[in-house]
Amino acid sequence: MRWRTVQEFRHQDRTMLVRRPEGEGDGPAFVLVHGIGVSARYFTRLARALAPHGTVHAVELPGFGAAPRPPEPLTIEEHAATLDAWVREAGLEQPVVVGHSMGVQVVLEAALQDPRIWSAVVAVGGVVDPAARTATQQALRLAHDMLLEPPLANWAVLTDYLRTGPRWYLRTLPHMLGYRTEETLPRLEVPLLVMRGARDPIASAAWVEHMRRLAPDARLVEVQGAAHVAMYSRPEVVAGQVLAHARAAAGREPA
Repeated sequence: MRWRTVQEFRHQDRTMLVRRPEGEGDGPAFVLVHGIGVSARYFTRLARALAPHGTVHAVELPGFGAAPRPPEPLTIEEHAATLDAWVREAGLEQPVVVGHSMGVQVVLEAALQDPRIWSAVVAVGGVVDPAARTATQQALRLAHDMLLEPPLANWAVLTDYLRTGPRWYLRTLPHMLGYRTEETLPRLEVPLLVMRGARDPIASAAWVEHMRRLAPDARLVEVQGAAHVAMYSRPEVVAGQVLAHARAAAGREPA
């Protein structure tokens, strides 16, 4: 799949990119937010599956993918503020936001900072499991995950890691490890779908169940046969769940 357009959005001293796929249909807006070290590229399969049902916006956070690198790595809160600012400027009407890995932290924080602009949140392979808060523990889980992913998924992730570079990755990592996802979830005001690949060693079964219990309005889905990058290995399954969550959120009575 090719990206149809690439939009550049500047907020304060940072620049975010927004990629749009070909073949979009009418329907809700979906915003896809990647994890640490990677780019929008590993969302191409999910974007293709969602595009017939609405508009798809796959972002590249400042400093990742082709987005220009700011002077310093952004905190999770700063990434979220940039995402919210773009949604308001773009005039998107109650989009559904889908985060993966560190992107889950960004989308949860974005919904916390401005819950009025989002209709629903989807958290795929959320981090950081409090049982593995250190860089070493996360590295071991990542290495385990790479043994479980399809070769093309590993290729997409590893080539993005090379583009990001170890220095920028390691400077960003403390922001991810330091963000307390478990403290954000109880304050979430929009409905949450927690998703996990059934073989995911990074987002453990116990952790995602804890995420579901912490959020006021949440459900949990496991994607069979998938590991951490579930939206790459099982895009149709993940898209189906995202669409069902969007429909349920659209029919929800306002608070």
